[in-house]
Amino acid sequence: MGSSPSSSENTGRTKGAPPMSTADDPRAIAARLRAEREKRGWGQRKTARFLRDATDDHQKPDLSSFVTYVKRWESGEVRPCDPRYRAAYAKVFGVSEDELFGPRPQPSSSRPPEPHDDPDERERLALAARNPARLDEAVVDGLAATLAHQRRLEDSIGSGRMLAPAAEHLKLILRLLKEARAAPAARLAQTAAEASQFVGWLHTAVGAYEDASTLYDQALRLGMQSRNTDLAATALSMQGHLAWVTGDIGAMAELSKAAAEMATATGTRAMAVQQSGRALAVLGDRQGALRSIGEAEEILAGGTRADDPDGLYFYGPAYLTMQRGLILSYLAEDPAQHGAAAGLIASGIQALAADVRNSEWVAWYRVRAAAAHARGGDITEAVTGLRTALGIVTGTGGGRTRAELVKTHRALIRRWPRHPGLAELGEALR
Repeated sequence: MGSSPSSSENTGRTKGAPPMSTADDPRAIAARLRAEREKRGWGQRKTARFLRDATDDHQKPDLSSFVTYVKRWESGEVRPCDPRYRAAYAKVFGVSEDELFGPRPQPSSSRPPEPHDDPDERERLALAARNPARLDEAVVDGLAATLAHQRRLEDSIGSGRMLAPAAEHLKLILRLLKEARAAPAARLAQTAAEASQFVGWLHTAVGAYEDASTLYDQALRLGMQSRNTDLAATALSMQGHLAWVTGDIGAMAELSKAAAEMATATGTRAMAVQQSGRALAVLGDRQGALRSIGEAEEILAGGTRADDPDGLYFYGPAYLTMQRGLILSYLAEDPAQHGAAAGLIASGIQALAADVRNSEWVAWYRVRAAAAHARGGDITEAVTGLRTALGIVTGTGGGRTRAELVKTHRALIRRWPRHPGLAELGEALR
């Protein structure tokens, strides 16, 4: 409407409002907004641009005004009271307004481990930082071990909390790579490629898609630099995954096909082939999609996993079962087919290792299984699946999964408006 915040924005309170509770404290809200921005790797100007684009008003302020607003909101000087800006923040971050501006529950006594809680990890990082010019195989081993630890820790604590330490670790690896000499350099380039891919994945998970694309390009270059075509193929596959997330299905299909042609290791090739099948399913090519997932299953069954990059630790028959179910859910045309697809996704999830099964990214597949159960007429299983997914993302974060959960819940409540389980789930989401 205007070019500056309202008077309630300037004071942090609306006129005649009761005294602020802890939940209304501008400093507490500022910390949340700043944390959500930083875990996505965004600067204040980029956030301001996203907020302006998401604000529903044709007379909204210009970009420079939004930059000023973001700085003031994150300083705790004022809090965003205008419902337009609250709604824009929720849309941009992919979380509910209550999560950003409402009261927070008391923290649980059983917190997940912090990214730097591992003393061995701290020692390895300190060793590498103190000796940048004396790089040897032991340091490279330590850097690779830290990366492997971070990947598995992300399954427990979520991508948002893992982003900052993983980005710092990548920065250290790239600095050491510039000074590397002789034998360790090739191995370090491989570790740098894998770390770039991992940090790209984290950026994708928090919605920082431009940064993710840049990191995947870097992973591709480093994979080629290290003469490891499977790392390069993995980077192409992840670009294909990013295309899927952003809705560019044609690019997803072509990038996945290119990755499959480049890959030689079993898991790398199988991953690219099944992803190509998923793209074909979205595009409506039933035979091509089923042929691709069948080929991926044959590749995995007939090969060895010895040469796969460490980043594919989660990949196996259970993952492919989950992917077959997802492909069938895209292709399903009647309740029985939707129910069968849901059953496959659920059985694939159940067969995953426990630490992976309850990860943030698998929660998204739980939501997809719940949606397929509902289309198959099984609302009880659908509600159970959505509740499980909500429990996971409440602990780990996951804006994309929460947004998919909210969208699915809204669709189900329109069909079953009086279902008590859906009503309770709605209260939990709020």
